[in-house]
Amino acid sequence: MDHSPFQDSLETKITSMDMGCHSLQWCGYELIVFKDLWGELVISLLGGQVMLFRPAGEKPLLWLTAKPAGAPAAIRGGIPVCWPWFAEHPQNPELPKHGVARTARWQIDDQAVDETGGRWLMSPELSLCDGIQLQLEITVADAELSLALTTTNGSAQPMTLTQALHSYFAVSDSHDIEIQGLADCRCLDKVQDMQPGVMPPSLRFTAETDLVVEQTDNSDGVMLIDHGWKRALRIINRGSGSTVIWNPGSAAANMSDVGMDQVSQFVCVEAARTRFFDEPVLAVGATQTLATSVRSLPYPPAR
Repeated sequence: MDHSPFQDSLETKITSMDMGCHSLQWCGYELIVFKDLWGELVISLLGGQVMLFRPAGEKPLLWLTAKPAGAPAAIRGGIPVCWPWFAEHPQNPELPKHGVARTARWQIDDQAVDETGGRWLMSPELSLCDGIQLQLEITVADAELSLALTTTNGSAQPMTLTQALHSYFAVSDSHDIEIQGLADCRCLDKVQDMQPGVMPPSLRFTAETDLVVEQTDNSDGVMLIDHGWKRALRIINRGSGSTVIWNPGSAAANMSDVGMDQVSQFVCVEAARTRFFDEPVLAVGATQTLATSVRSLPYPPAR
């Protein structure tokens, strides 16, 4: 399956750019493009969101919608920062889903880029919670993309916090991939009213999927095996006890920035701290880091 029209257009623009750092406007979003021998990285200043990562000589690892809502709405795709709550607010469902960080304006506080990779430190331009410091570190090294979201509670009160790095991974076709590395982990099925279950050795996508998986050890990573593109993505999450697996399936028909024409182009494998499998309270003076990394690996041999 081909990439979306926008992603092809963005890739074409990047291909024609010289090496270095460039500013790019798209649908009202201010993007920063970094291009070097290691590949390309695109960051949106709205949400501090990585929108595209393509190691040199490879397909993009992340999916991005071809029909965005436009600024200042949240961007569908890439790796949105969901903070200080994940999914619906537990007390007030009228508050924006996935928190306020993904629609806040962020700034790049520091960066170091060379021909081997790069490191970027970002923070919201304005404080999102009184007394709370939030920092996002983005790193590219050895064809691997890593993100680390750090929260420091400098207030006088404990903070209730859930969060996620909501990664959208580009795939050839969601029906032609499988997720491995979660066998026997406990899970909750949001599509089935949080019915508890146990993960199989291999997860396939045949319908709407929304699972919160308890994963206490992610040292070996989750493997996303793409049979259509003949590649595997290794996803390692740190600082959490939850991994969220999502694809909207037929529900995408009611999502204006996805639709049935795009729903098979991605699956989400998210690093998350949820109220189900993680401690939600961040003590006064405490620091907490949620991190994820992704790397493309050779297609595994047939078993």
